[in-house]
Amino acid sequence: MSRLLTTRQLLAIACLLACAASGADAVNRVVCVGRVEPVDGEVEASAQMSGTLTAVLVKEGDWVTKGTVLAEVDAQREKAALDVATAKLARVKAGSGKEEIAAADANREAVAAELAFAESEYQRGEKLRAQKVFAEDVLDQRRQHASTLRKQLASVEKQLEAMKRGPLPEDIAVAEAEVAVARAAFDLRLVRAESDGAILQVYRHVGDFVSPYFPSPVVRLADTHRLRVRVEVNEQDVYRIKAGMEGSFATFGAPQPNGRVRVKTILPSFAPRRLFEPDSTARMDTRTLQVLCEVLGDSVPVFPGQRVTVTFPLSGNSL
Repeated sequence: MSRLLTTRQLLAIACLLACAASGADAVNRVVCVGRVEPVDGEVEASAQMSGTLTAVLVKEGDWVTKGTVLAEVDAQREKAALDVATAKLARVKAGSGKEEIAAADANREAVAAELAFAESEYQRGEKLRAQKVFAEDVLDQRRQHASTLRKQLASVEKQLEAMKRGPLPEDIAVAEAEVAVARAAFDLRLVRAESDGAILQVYRHVGDFVSPYFPSPVVRLADTHRLRVRVEVNEQDVYRIKAGMEGSFATFGAPQPNGRVRVKTILPSFAPRRLFEPDSTARMDTRTLQVLCEVLGDSVPVFPGQRVTVTFPLSGNSL
């Protein structure tokens, strides 16, 4: 009987010691769940014009730099408009050819000759009218015809002068602007990377129709060289977390911590829990504060979307 009583006493003492150790451990550390994410977030590259994809130039896992062409949309109409604008610019810069100038000069001489004949006819009519043998209305017609030819000759001479001078700078500037507009429209066919990063997923392939008016991203990418951990701290532990605190993290499935983090930013807004909680006894309706932590060192490979358990020991951190 005394031996049985002693065993019960030992079990009770063990339970008390375990509870005390658990309580002391909870006081000396804060355990949170987190998720690895890119510092600059993930980017979805979409088409800027409607059409069919003629090329997808990357595959999942490729590393691309900012401005890299990821895909191309069929743009035959825009290409034709660019060709027309380019040809027009070349024509404006070339100006008038020798044959055109020669033809304009010949036209000027012809008008000048016709004007000389019309003026001589008018002068002869004036003499006949003085002798009162020429009708007044016929003389007016000859005067008007000579005046019209005089104006026509002045116009032809100005045109010839302009052809010899060459294109105006203003005309060239207008043609160049038209080319720039056409080229910008044609360049919209290219889907480019907005930043450096790794291709995480390819959504569209050659032959797929894309449009800027509907959600149809072509690829998703992120800078996987700059990662951080987004941690959810339970409301009752928020007062114990400070910027600059360091802690350890264990990737999901790892038997023990295998990496280090430092608190970088505490987001000043409470929200419901969103991340996965491995502790099945934890209240899922607990409000949490999100904390952004930088990953220290690169000895542990982590990837965007990876789940981690973060532990902040309080004994070595200043409160």
